[in-house]
This record gives sequence, C-alpha cells and structure tokens, in this order.
Amino acid sequence: MPADSDYKFEHFEEYFGDIDQVKKIIDDCPTCGGKLVHSHLSDYKNLIVQESARCPECGAGNKKLIHIIN
Repeated sequence: MPADSDYKFEHFEEYFGDIDQVKKIIDDCPTCGGKLVHSHLSDYKNLIVQESARCPECGAGNKKLIHIIN
C-alpha cells in the first residue's frame, strides 16, 4: 500500500461514462459527495503537474495524482 504522501500517475482508463459522470469522478468526494478542492504544482523541467485534492466538508478524499505534460 502506498504511503499517504505518495502520488500516483493518472490513468485515463479510470474515467468512464458520459461527460457528467466523468466530471463527478474528478470533482466529487468519494466519501461524502461534496466538491473537492484541487491544487496544482507545475514542474515544467520534468514535464509534470502534481495535483492534490481534499474535501473541505469531511476532510477525506486526499487524492494525489501526477499528470504528464506532453
């Protein structure tokens, strides 16, 4: 199991369904359904963006992804 501070690489296969379903997967907390707050840290030297997301309502959903800029 990855440590709490580990980021995982984004896989587009995890996004499925129509546009509303994909928005829900990205924006909504999987625990309580509240809207996640996203923050991004760009690293243009390594061509990545680190994304963190947390739910302000329940504190859960600490999602950490690495997006590859290509």
